[in-house]
Amino acid sequence: MRALVLFLALLFSCLPAWASAPSSAKANLTILTDEAMLLPLAHIARSYANESQTPLTIVVKNAAAAQQQIEQGLEAHIIITANAPLIDQLAGQGLTDVSSRKAIARTQLALVTATNLDQQASLAKRISFASMVAATPTLPIYTNSPETIEGVLATKLVDGQPFSASLATRLEAKSNHDDVIASLRETPSLGLILAADAVGEADVTIVSLLNDAISPEVNYNVVVLGSELMGESKAFANYLSSRNARTVFTQFGYQPPTP
Repeated sequence: MRALVLFLALLFSCLPAWASAPSSAKANLTILTDEAMLLPLAHIARSYANESQTPLTIVVKNAAAAQQQIEQGLEAHIIITANAPLIDQLAGQGLTDVSSRKAIARTQLALVTATNLDQQASLAKRISFASMVAATPTLPIYTNSPETIEGVLATKLVDGQPFSASLATRLEAKSNHDDVIASLRETPSLGLILAADAVGEADVTIVSLLNDAISPEVNYNVVVLGSELMGESKAFANYLSSRNARTVFTQFGYQPPTP
């Protein structure tokens, strides 16, 4: 279901630009992004396309695929990702405009549960993650694949923390975000997902936000790739810091970047 929603949101975000573009329309900008950013970017791209008459295509790529395809000449103009090593590697190969890199939004790992379980169990809100783990010893804790940002962060929690031993026996990786949410709905359980992703699930409740001392914040950066459309690309990259864009990011559960 989530994949269908994401596809439709992306499709409709681009329709106004295609429908109204005259024969002399500007060249299309291709934006590579993490899946977690797709929905807010679809809304932002729609507004920007209407204002600038610049058509945009948003493509979701995992880090390994993105790096390989960019190196092989994939026609892409902007990358938006929380994968800082990927940006550093592309910059080191001279494939980006390093001056264009900027943070545009951030989120953090959150412990969540299905709203119906929250209501039945009267789980306390916003207590520490360690306290919540200790208070729910029988509940499994689901997270996304280790290849995802939240999966990596969740996996790091099972080493070197006071709660690590307990968490290690309960943490179970699912193949994707949809499977995590489905598991929360089907059985009494908890989940470790990005806080911004929880906002998009009407029947999922955040019970604890993990602070930076336990798990680092997730910062999304935009960077312009080298191409013949660098001027147009920089214009859109700058738009991502506008008031309109930040309003959209907030609506989807993201916080402003750290100053």
